[in-house]
Amino acid sequence: MLQTELGKTDAVLSALEKKRPEVAAHCRRVSALSVRLAAQYGLDRNVIETIRLGGLLHDVGKLLTPVRILNKPGRLTPEEFRHITEHTVLGERILAPLAHDRPVVLHIARSHHERLDGDGFPDGLKGGDIPIEARIVAVVDAFDAMTTNRAYRESLQPDEAFAELRRCAGLQFDPTVVDAFSTAFPDPGKLPIHA
Repeated sequence: MLQTELGKTDAVLSALEKKRPEVAAHCRRVSALSVRLAAQYGLDRNVIETIRLGGLLHDVGKLLTPVRILNKPGRLTPEEFRHITEHTVLGERILAPLAHDRPVVLHIARSHHERLDGDGFPDGLKGGDIPIEARIVAVVDAFDAMTTNRAYRESLQPDEAFAELRRCAGLQFDPTVVDAFSTAFPDPGKLPIHA
């Protein structure tokens, strides 16, 4: 069973590597940091393993997002932004036949852009309605995105990105997860910046 699951994951990650290598690299970083954060948060080994897998696959829906939109240097139009937001639902659909026995992986793919205040996507979930695993991946996903150069902006320094996580705690991010991030990574300046 585990071997089959690993084979499925490898096949999806291989497709992501070939078509969207920068997204695959982001997913690997998010997975590694999410595992450390989940352990700090006190989750059990099986949940942490599911978070590892969910982190690896959380952006797989971007396989279906046009590259011209992912790499657009300027501001997105409302239609382009709609395409970006669809990656969460598309990721869940791609993963459903592969991870049907791991519903939390599907929750992470679908819900990692939900916000504590209910202004996220795709479902506008609020507070505790957002699965804790998705709240953990959301913090790490945002940190990695902020510390990575993007076509539309330069990266932030890790300290600046952490300050932004703190600023958005309680609105966008779960404050207890941001606190656990702070404990797991007490010196964000030592975390690498990604080109």
